[in-house]
Amino acid sequence: MAKALETLIIQDLENETDLNSYNQQHGFVPGRSTITAIKSLYDWVKGSNGRHVFGVFLDITGAFDNVGWCPLLSRLDALGASLRTTRLIQNYLGNRSASLEIEGKRYTRTIERGCPQGSQLGPTLWKVAMTDISNIRLEGTANIVLYADDIALTVAAARPHTAHSRIEKYLDSLKAWAKAYELEFSPAKSQIISLKGGLKPGYTVGFGSGENDPRIVAEATAKYLGVILDPRESYWDHVSSLKNKSEDMYKRLRRMTSANWGMGRATAKVIYEAVFLPRITYAAEIWAEGGCTLKKGIKVLGSMQREPLKAITSSYNTASTNCLSAVAGVLPLDLEVRRVAQKCKMRAGEITNEQYEQGLRSLTEEWQARYEAVDKGEWTKFMIPDVAARCGLPLELDHYTTQFLTGHGDFRSKLYSFKLQNNPNCACGNGAETVRHVLMTCTRTQRFREELMTTLRSEGVDWPPEKGAFLSTRKTFKALKKFSKNSLQNRTDR
Repeated sequence: MAKALETLIIQDLENETDLNSYNQQHGFVPGRSTITAIKSLYDWVKGSNGRHVFGVFLDITGAFDNVGWCPLLSRLDALGASLRTTRLIQNYLGNRSASLEIEGKRYTRTIERGCPQGSQLGPTLWKVAMTDISNIRLEGTANIVLYADDIALTVAAARPHTAHSRIEKYLDSLKAWAKAYELEFSPAKSQIISLKGGLKPGYTVGFGSGENDPRIVAEATAKYLGVILDPRESYWDHVSSLKNKSEDMYKRLRRMTSANWGMGRATAKVIYEAVFLPRITYAAEIWAEGGCTLKKGIKVLGSMQREPLKAITSSYNTASTNCLSAVAGVLPLDLEVRRVAQKCKMRAGEITNEQYEQGLRSLTEEWQARYEAVDKGEWTKFMIPDVAARCGLPLELDHYTTQFLTGHGDFRSKLYSFKLQNNPNCACGNGAETVRHVLMTCTRTQRFREELMTTLRSEGVDWPPEKGAFLSTRKTFKALKKFSKNSLQNRTDR
């Protein structure tokens, strides 16, 4: 009931005021997001004529919990809210308390400030407080972007010293706003970087123009709304941070998984698509163009994808990432990030659906060229020569089939190359036990091979098969899957 009432209050407040019309605010506003906030910041930087542009990213200590109610209610009146709505919000905020019970004792404290956490109305009240920042007079050499309690101030000038003086002046105004709403900035957690002009870190800027004001130490990068910004827009530091955040997730899951028990391959793919990819591709349209074009960035993204691919395919550790993406039927991670970026642009109306589809075909062609160029996985390229065709055929993988698709598995020749067997020869006595030998000629698998050949011929596939024959239809793949399990399970020399 309380949330229903809060929704009605919000509707009245938005009808009575222009709360969502403030261009600086991107948080809790329909049609805006963290992405529009970052884009707005960069658009201003790129459109600035200043030789130097600095970005200051401010941190408010306990923002939502500490905003004063009296200035909030006064601001509502200034925005044009009706007396009825203002009194309703005043009553809504009044008579609040917080209780905590420890070892049988209850402690209660009266709440006299802050936006109620977990409420519908809390974010709207915070927006009311932030609208007052629009009254700070900005010259054409400065801009402010807001997202909830995140404040990004950008200032341009011909010389760094001039820009720093302007920053300190604007910080005085922001501190005055914070004081009026009973808030405080945290200079220690605030950041400043050079967004244009190439001034290297080592300088400091006062958190205001006063002699005793603390100083903000410049850094090479700054984290803003979940994206690590850098002056060159290479986003290398952002990609590196993603690796540190994501590398343990699948490793923990793999500890609970073996070849034929634990987390299944279908579950691993669901986790990959629903948890892993959203974490990696967040704000892809911002950083994909820079982070996915550097060779080292592509390499790091590939290493991040390796653990998920191993879980999805149940492959041996020795299989290459280049092969595993084809076996799993998923784009290499750098191409996937670029695909998501294109999809976001399509949803935003920046490109058409036809342009998105054309872009997807281009990414697949790039993947095919890269797949063929890598000097590894020749057997996988024989089994899966066309990555687009593989992605168009939904396949249910298992530990046995993956061995026959990658060539890495329980084959004496492969194990011998890793010094895990004394000799590479097959127990049938007809040469080395390679994946090709077991599939094509080994006498011990003859009975299973005949069944496989019968199915292939019924599908119009001759023997010996050509490239991609086993994945030409679902039926041929199912036959390969059956052969793989039978041939690897029914062995007398293991």
